[in-house]
Amino acid sequence: MNPSRSKPRFVAIDILNEILGNQKSFRELRALGMLKNLQPNEKAFVQRLVMDTLRNLERSDKLLKKYLKKDPKLRVKNTLRLSLTELATGGASHAIVNEAVNYTASNKRSRPMKGLVNAVLRQLSSSEIEEWNNVGNISRLPKWLRGPLISAYGKNTVIEIEKIQSFTPPVDITLKDPRKITGWAKELDGRIVFQESIRLKSGKQISALPGFKEGDWWVQDAAASIPIRLLGNLSGKRVLDLCAAPGAKTLQLASLGADVTSVDISSSRLQLLRENLERCGLSANIIESDAFNITDKFDIVLLDAPCSATGTIRRHPDLVYCKDGSDFFELMEIQARLLDHASSIVEDNGLVIYVTCSLLPDEGECQIEKFLERNDQFVIKKLKKIDQTIPKAWVLNSGDIRIVPASSIEKDGLDGFYICYLQKKPNKP
Repeated sequence: MNPSRSKPRFVAIDILNEILGNQKSFRELRALGMLKNLQPNEKAFVQRLVMDTLRNLERSDKLLKKYLKKDPKLRVKNTLRLSLTELATGGASHAIVNEAVNYTASNKRSRPMKGLVNAVLRQLSSSEIEEWNNVGNISRLPKWLRGPLISAYGKNTVIEIEKIQSFTPPVDITLKDPRKITGWAKELDGRIVFQESIRLKSGKQISALPGFKEGDWWVQDAAASIPIRLLGNLSGKRVLDLCAAPGAKTLQLASLGADVTSVDISSSRLQLLRENLERCGLSANIIESDAFNITDKFDIVLLDAPCSATGTIRRHPDLVYCKDGSDFFELMEIQARLLDHASSIVEDNGLVIYVTCSLLPDEGECQIEKFLERNDQFVIKKLKKIDQTIPKAWVLNSGDIRIVPASSIEKDGLDGFYICYLQKKPNKP
């Protein structure tokens, strides 16, 4: 890695090399400083380039195969992949080709291939780029994930999930005051999704939009907003948000009047939460700590548990290249321990809200089934607002909720989530 690079396209290809060559996630690479020399708009440009390239790897490789007698080294192949993706999505061909050639020439191992890179991209940019739209736009999930999902949802549903994950996802926002949603949707030229979220058109610089600096709203996928939206008014309720950072759900809880305590072990992610609270004029008691150190009792405990994040691949396509499923059993053990701990610090008649952004039943339905087998003090609760807020198809027989990206009536889809409200039975005298 060379984090000192300051040309956005160079940085984007470096990041792609790390993701596909060393199984690093985009978040890891950002934390390592690979974006540190870039301006905010350049960082957004790099992220979009990398994610779009990952979403379209199969399509790129099929088209590039026509021009390559043999597979080049990963560094050269990624240069071609990223450049082709940008060309096909409307980028300026002259700048793209020149920077691809310069990037190839900047390394002694790839330098002999600069002529090939130049020739291939100039052919693509001049006459045959329209083939991009004819190759097919579905990137298949890897076998380690596709198999379990087919077992859980069936092949047709998985194909629909893959279709949705092939497109750049839109940006959803949550308002501090949802009563003003009609006005804000008009102001931001967005549309209302599931009553209380606004879906923005792509390509907008978020921090420059009206209401961002003033703290009138924050970015949050519509599906991610549902666990808290179903709770209604929380005035006077003591709520614990475990594993809270970066904090969109904390913002929701505070905006609904809760007395919120937010806990996370990451100081850098908690700093982002503090900044968002300040921007939005909201407050919460923030504790940097391991979740297991919290022993006070609360009316509601929200556990947005660490998980495989397989429900967010449409937004984070790098995940399928930096995971192989080998760490999932460890994650499931942590989820079970956190769930048991959350159940020990909730008041009688209180709620534990268990949430994962995973599509795997082992991290959702199965986790809750096992929890109820070892803990008879809790029952699954179906909240009153549920039928007025979300499609009935999302509500399982037990009352818990399963959101699959392809199950949305929204053509742009949603992130995948599992949500369960566990109510603690009151102690009998």
